[in-house]
Amino acid sequence: MKNNKIWYLGYVIGIFSLAVVFGFKLNEILKIVLTFVFAISVSISHIKIMHNKMMEKDPNYRISVNDERSEKIRDKVNAMLASTLMLLMGIIAVICISIKAYIPAVLLAVSVGCSPIIMYFINRYYEKKY
Repeated sequence: MKNNKIWYLGYVIGIFSLAVVFGFKLNEILKIVLTFVFAISVSISHIKIMHNKMMEKDPNYRISVNDERSEKIRDKVNAMLASTLMLLMGIIAVICISIKAYIPAVLLAVSVGCSPIIMYFINRYYEKKY
């Protein structure tokens, strides 16, 4: 738990992006993007900081997170999520093609095509590592 202080940077990034939104006259798209940056960075930082504190101080939490059954369930959920997201991206690509939005359709189709290849190499990496 030695590198936990890096997560406090998310708070700084979030507060800075919110200050830019309120401090400068920006166009609407930039305001929306910076608001998302604020929400995402503060949320992720807070969750990681709380998780690290709970791992250090609460033995029951540490046991439940590192439990073999929980790890197996997480693996199954992640595998199901990956295939579901690939299916959704394929459906969105078909919808983009049908409304003649070719650039998003091509990007989604490439990501759907590359996802199994990327998963294969990640799987091989972890099989060798463990």
